[in-house]
Amino acid sequence: MAMIVMIVVVMAMLVDRSVAIDLCGMTQDELNECKPAVSKENPTSPTEPCCTALQHADFACLCGYKNSPWLGSFGVDPELASGLPKQCGLANAPTC
Repeated sequence: MAMIVMIVVVMAMLVDRSVAIDLCGMTQDELNECKPAVSKENPTSPTEPCCTALQHADFACLCGYKNSPWLGSFGVDPELASGLPKQCGLANAPTC
């Protein structure tokens, strides 16, 4: 599960803000909503829009990015990322 959230955050960071994307069922705005909740510096609680986005995300698609070499270079805390689905109440979310 942590990998799913990290993938979401990394993909949001990789895309220039002026370009709209749709990645694995999430818009760029939805991806950006989750970034503060998994940040190593000053993490926040996940926002309602982040949790809503995770509810309709394509987890099978997101899991396809779990071995990306970029994940560790974007300030994502893996422990925070792994806890995000639980914080959002997504107890039945699939794991990679």
